[in-house]
Amino acid sequence: MQKHQLDRWLHGYHKDTYKQPKVFVIGCADISHYLLAVEYKHKLEPIKQDDEPIHFESLDLVKEELHRLGIEKAYLRLHNAYDECGSTEINRYCDIELKLH
Repeated sequence: MQKHQLDRWLHGYHKDTYKQPKVFVIGCADISHYLLAVEYKHKLEPIKQDDEPIHFESLDLVKEELHRLGIEKAYLRLHNAYDECGSTEINRYCDIELKLH
């Protein structure tokens, strides 16, 4: 999903029953950056700008962007880098609610 599409989705007209989409900050033990994604139809769609996923080098930069977008709640999704070798009983990721304010 393009960043401008997410912005229109968040700030467009909504019914009283509207709930803000779930936004995720994606991180992994073996990478040095974070990506933004939004849950759409039970799938995660990366947030892109000019057809490229937006990368952030720190959580502070991610939080600044989320604040600019007007997002009130987001989740940090940490993937287990070693899930390929592990048991299928182990979760492949962990979601942690981020404190944005």
